[in-house]
Amino acid sequence: MVALSFVAAACGDDDETTDATDAPAATDAPDATDAPDATDAPDATDAPDTPDATDAPETTMGDMGGEYGLIDGMYMGAGDFSLDPADCPEDWDPMQGITDDEIKLFTSLPTSGPLAGFGLIADGAKSYFQYINDNGGIDGRNIVVDVKDDGYAPDQTKTNVDEAIGAGEYASLFVTLGTPNNLAVWDTTNDECMPHLLNGTGAAQWGDVENHPWTTGMQIDYFTEAQLWAAWLLKEHPDLTKVAMITFNNDFGKSYSNGFKAYIEGTDLEVVAEELHEPTAPNLTNQFTSLAASEADVLLIQTSGAFCTQAMGEVEKGSWEPLVIMSATCGSLSQFFQPLVDQGLTGAGTHIIQTFKDVNDPAYADDEFVQLYHETVDAQGLDSTQSTYATGWIFAFYMTEILKLASTYEGGLDRGNIMLAARAIDTLMPLLLDGLSATMDGMNDAYLTEGGQMAQYQVEDPGALGTFVKVGDLIDNEGQLGTYATVAEIG
Repeated sequence: MVALSFVAAACGDDDETTDATDAPAATDAPDATDAPDATDAPDATDAPDTPDATDAPETTMGDMGGEYGLIDGMYMGAGDFSLDPADCPEDWDPMQGITDDEIKLFTSLPTSGPLAGFGLIADGAKSYFQYINDNGGIDGRNIVVDVKDDGYAPDQTKTNVDEAIGAGEYASLFVTLGTPNNLAVWDTTNDECMPHLLNGTGAAQWGDVENHPWTTGMQIDYFTEAQLWAAWLLKEHPDLTKVAMITFNNDFGKSYSNGFKAYIEGTDLEVVAEELHEPTAPNLTNQFTSLAASEADVLLIQTSGAFCTQAMGEVEKGSWEPLVIMSATCGSLSQFFQPLVDQGLTGAGTHIIQTFKDVNDPAYADDEFVQLYHETVDAQGLDSTQSTYATGWIFAFYMTEILKLASTYEGGLDRGNIMLAARAIDTLMPLLLDGLSATMDGMNDAYLTEGGQMAQYQVEDPGALGTFVKVGDLIDNEGQLGTYATVAEIG
């Protein structure tokens, strides 16, 4: 479950899926915390009872009531973050989507087309919410999430979100997938004072608290991830100084490129070659011919989707032998490495930053939360070895903690306090790698996850999938990036 990862057709206005063969390519790479590798799953809402919550680890963020909340007509939060409800539309309802019995959320993500597997994130989130609901909910309220298919097409995402806002039924958006998809709606969500939380993408823009206070991300941003690459190279391989890049020609790829280049200023690392590719490129052969001529020591694969597999294949088939570091969005073994095995290749030696525990890794078999995940998901009739469900648990865990914290604020659980709580997260998600921290602090720190550990893909049997093995030290840059203003200044 390594990829904080991170294309398809515009779909109809209902929840019915469409044939993947009708889907044109999109203009950006997928950006969810884990890549899918399973077929359609049963709906978690139809599942049997889950294990007792008494076995779950304590994870709440604590009681901040009295310090933050709706105070003298203003929503006052951590880190000098505040919201003035007077800036919202006249018909803005702070209790929209919140009743005595339920809290209603909305998400738009692909459940049809080539990226339909990312829809399993929603099934995983429903699984965790069901677990919470079965054990008391949020002060007796059940968490409900409605899912709409967008086929990973930004225009359809906008249609879905516009309809959700117009319906006036939802307290918050939740884990909308994809960089271009969220960029297509974030101006609207902020104009409408709609909490737009835990986006399923690592774009650095989600830290733009100054201009988009109602939008947040969750996973490590690509800008920071690239800086972790540089820090690891400088410490572990100081002799490898010449770097080449293959970069997706969009905001996704350029976030990596800009982050790496910003970090290496004044160091011995030097970018000696960079090749861009378009989303419609049939392959990366021409780009790799140019990159190989650079004879660089290191290759950064700053792309996603099928291009991950193509890039690893080009390296393995050629005579150029750089150290390879790849976007964490490419971390699914079945989606990106199995196609290499099918071609008689392996991808061995590829490096990726990991942030969360792999729920299928035997090393975590005794982890309390990993056990809870497997027991709960299996009891619900789902396959707990499908790690994309665990990705859904991660998103849903944070959403649940936000709701818990908001309910302690002055004025109680409402949409303004949900937004304040989303910018005051200070809790350890149990699947986060041991040693990492995850906090937000209003106007001071708008990024939840800023650390990880390098892992190398190692293969024993060339005809079978290998495993990721940690290499080097865990790096935690918690609080260092601040807000998107820092990224924008760097360019």
